[in-house]
Amino acid sequence: MERRERIESILKDYVGTVTHTGTELERNNQLFFEKWFGAQEYLGKNPDNYGFHAIEGDHLERKVPWCLLKGEGSDTIILIHHTDIVDTDAYGVYSDLAYKPDEITQLFKDGKVELSEEVKKDLDSGDWLFGRGVADMKGGASIHLALVEEYMKDEDFKGNIILIGVPDEENLSAGMRGAVTLLKDLKAKHNLDYVLLLNVEPHDRHDSEVQTLYDGSVGKLMPVLYVRGALTHVGHIFQGLNPINLLSEIVRRTEVNPSFLEKVGNTVTPPPTWLYMKDGKNVYDVSLPMSAAGYMSVLTLAKPPKEIFEVLRQISEESFEAVIGELNNSYSKYLELKGDDQKRLPWKTNVKLYGELYEQAVKDSGDEFLDAIQKHMEETREGINNQSITLIDGAYGIIEKTMEYVNDLSPMVVIALAPPYYPNVNNLMIPEGKKRIDEALEEMKKMVKDNWSQECFVQNYFTGISDLSYGMFEADKENIGYIEDNMLMWKDVYYIPLGIIKELSMPVLNVGPWGKDYHKYVERVYKVDLYDRTPKMVDKLIKSLLG
Repeated sequence: MERRERIESILKDYVGTVTHTGTELERNNQLFFEKWFGAQEYLGKNPDNYGFHAIEGDHLERKVPWCLLKGEGSDTIILIHHTDIVDTDAYGVYSDLAYKPDEITQLFKDGKVELSEEVKKDLDSGDWLFGRGVADMKGGASIHLALVEEYMKDEDFKGNIILIGVPDEENLSAGMRGAVTLLKDLKAKHNLDYVLLLNVEPHDRHDSEVQTLYDGSVGKLMPVLYVRGALTHVGHIFQGLNPINLLSEIVRRTEVNPSFLEKVGNTVTPPPTWLYMKDGKNVYDVSLPMSAAGYMSVLTLAKPPKEIFEVLRQISEESFEAVIGELNNSYSKYLELKGDDQKRLPWKTNVKLYGELYEQAVKDSGDEFLDAIQKHMEETREGINNQSITLIDGAYGIIEKTMEYVNDLSPMVVIALAPPYYPNVNNLMIPEGKKRIDEALEEMKKMVKDNWSQECFVQNYFTGISDLSYGMFEADKENIGYIEDNMLMWKDVYYIPLGIIKELSMPVLNVGPWGKDYHKYVERVYKVDLYDRTPKMVDKLIKSLLG
C-alpha cells in the first residue's frame, strides 16, 4: 500500500475512534492502538517495545500508548501527538457524521449546512478534508504512524524512534505530564539520547505558499487573585472595605497592560487578560461582600514565573494604596460635611503570595491547619473529579480555608497560581541542540524549495499552547520553588515533574499540515500536506538528524 493510501486508511480509522477530551471516551485511544500495535510485525517480535503507560493518579484512568523502534546508536527522536479531540456539539444534528470525513464532506456539498465563502471555496476545490480531528490532530498523528510503519520495516534503521499518543492535551495536558516518567524510564533502560521532541500540530498560513514551522511553544500562567475585604452594612460604608473595589482596581491596572508584553525572536505575546471574576456572595443582602476573586491569563516567552509574580505583587500593592487613598479622600469629605473631626481609616496595604499565606497559617495554627487543609484538599480533589465543583472554585476554596487559620483578619490580597501551567520553551534555551536542529531544518527547507517552490517560515513560538512546553525546562531552583509554593492543588490535583523535565530537556519542533477552523464544524486539513508534503518533510528531518 502506498504512503498516501496508508495515511488515509489510518486517519479514517483514528477519526472514527471517538476520544472526547476530559471524558471516559478518551480511553478509546487504547482500542485504536491495540489494533495498530497488533498489526505491526516488528512489535510482534519485540513485545517489550510497546505498551500503555498509566497516568499516575488520573481519575479517568487514561493511558499513554507508546512504542519504541530500536535501531542503530543512541540518538532518539520522540514523535508526539494528542489523542483527544474536542466534542462535536458544533455539528448539531449532524454530530455523528463529524467522525466520517467522506459523509460530512458530502453533506456540505449537498448544501444542507450554511458555509462561509472561504469554506465553500475550499470545499469546491476538493483540496481539503473535513471532519472532527482531521486537523487537530489525528491527521498529523496518521502521518507519524504511517512513517513509523515504514521505519519498522527497515532492518538497518539508524537511530531510534519513540512514538507516544498523549491524552488530555485540550484540557490540562495530563497525558504529556504523565508521559515524562515513561520517557525517563525508556532513556535509562535503552541508553537513549533524546535529540528532538517532534510534534505535529496543524499550522495556520497567511500565504498559501509559505509553510509555518515552530521551534518553541508559548508559556502560560493562570494567576488567581483573591481579595478579602472588611464586612459592613452599606449604611456604614467607611467601617468596611469593599473587595470588589480593590479587585476592580487590580483588574484595571493589569488588563492588556503593555508592561507584560514580550518579544523573543519573531514572536510577540499578546498582553494579559482576565477570564473570570466574581464576588463571594451567594445571596443578596445589604452588606458588602466579604471577598472577591478572579483569574487571568498571562502568556510568556522568556519571563520566569518569579518575575511575573513580582510584577503582580507590585501592581496589587499600588492598587491597594490607591484604593485606600481614595477611601480616605472620600472619608475626609464625608467628615467635613458632617462637621466631625478628621480621621484616617485603619486600612493598610496587605499583599501576600499563597506560599507566604500558607507559611503564616502553619506558624499561627500548626498541625490543626495542616490536618484541616489536607482534609479540604481531599474533598476538593473528589469534587473536581466528579465535576461537582470547578477547578477555579476549588482554587478559591483552598485560599479561603487557609485564611481561616491565619490570625491576621485584616483586608488582604492573595496571589496564587491555578492549573494549568505551561513553561515557555524555545531551542535558544539549548544552544548545542539548537545548532544540530537548525542544520537539519536547512536541509528540509531546501527540499521544500527545490520540490515545491515553497518557503518555510520558522515561527519561534507556537502560540496556541502545546505539549512541547514539557519538552524542556531550564528555570532555576528559585523559580521551580515559586511554582511549587504558589500553585494551588499542587500534587493533590495537579502536578508537573519539573525536575525530570529539566533532566530530560531536549530541542523541540512542530512540523504539521496546514489546517483551518480547528474545533469548529468546518474543521479541515489540506490534503496535499496531509498525504504528500508533510510526510516527506518529517521523513527528511528525521533522516537528517539520525542518518
